[in-house]
Parts: sequence; structure tokens; C-alpha cells
Amino acid sequence: MRESVKHRLIGAAVLVAVAVLFLPSFFKDRQQYQVDTSSQIPGRPSITAVDFNEPKQPEGIEPAPAPETMFVPAEVEPEPAAAAPIPPAEQAVAASSSPVRPISSGAATSAAVPVIPLNSQGLPDTWVIQVASLSGQDAANKLRDQLQAEGHKAYVRAVPGSNTTSYRVFIGPKQDKAQAIAIKTQLDKRLKVNSLVLPFKP
Repeated sequence: MRESVKHRLIGAAVLVAVAVLFLPSFFKDRQQYQVDTSSQIPGRPSITAVDFNEPKQPEGIEPAPAPETMFVPAEVEPEPAAAAPIPPAEQAVAASSSPVRPISSGAATSAAVPVIPLNSQGLPDTWVIQVASLSGQDAANKLRDQLQAEGHKAYVRAVPGSNTTSYRVFIGPKQDKAQAIAIKTQLDKRLKVNSLVLPFKP
């Protein structure tokens, strides 16, 4: 009899413990929660439409000339033919009879202007420095950008070949060939290349 009472007491204790552990969570799940249904999206902004008028060309501005007519050097007037030599006797008579006139500053200035020789096309001879000939366009553009950052007028030209296209990096043009040779010497020492000084061909 005592054993049965003991077992009943133990069972009741176990049920109480289970009830203490699980009943709070059971009632907690039964609780009702208030859901916030308010919108978090901001309101529509107020935007004012702006109309842009078409551009109009100002009056009194002449249109630009065609590209093929730009940067064309002026034609050089032909030099007058040399006069026949005057005999020494006549030179002495002319010198004694004509008064001595001082040379104007304008004549001296015009005589000091150097005459630039022209080629068969009527253009002055100019020179370029071919720094390198590369097979990759990216490498050629990188070398061009490096030379431009150093103050040189560098550019790249693509030269198609039978199988591949090469990309040549140039500096110039230069009117003074000696200056082009001096730049070539500096580049050869600094970049470890064998550059070339070539006539400029537009």
C-alpha cells in the first residue's frame, strides 16, 4: 500500500514539473500580437518639369572652314631673279653720285627672318621619332600616354601587315632635325630602345 502511494506521489510530482515547464510556453503561443501595418515607403516627391529650348546659333559667327583647307601653310612668293653684276667703275660712279641712306629697321628685320626650305609639295620638311613598333595596341597606348605625360607630342599609328597589325609610337613632328636626333638619343638611353628619325608623312 505504501509503495503504491509512493509511486502516485512521484507521478504527481513529475506531472507538476512537466506542467511548470511547458504550460507557460503553451499560453505564450496563444497570445495575440499587434501587427504594425503602417507603410514605411516615403511619399512621392514633388518634381517640377523643366523644358529645355533647342540651341540657337548666335548671329555674326562664321562657320568653320572644311578640315582639308585648315592648317595649310601660306604660299611663299618666289624670290626675284638676281640682277646682272655692275662693273666696278659704274659702282664707284653710282656711289659718289647717290647720297648715303641709313638702313631702316624694317629692312633689317625682314633680312633676319630665316627662309624655311619647302619640298616638292610646297610644305616644309619635318621629322618624327619612331620610338617603338609594338604588336599590342594596349602596350602602344601605354607608351604613348607615358611620353605625353613627359611633355612629348606622342601618337600611335596602326600599320597593317600580311598577317598581323603593328602599332608604331611616334613623337613629333619636328622642323629641326637636330632637335629630333637629340630627343632620339635621350629616349634610346632611357628606354633602352633603338628609335628612328624619319620624315613626317601626314
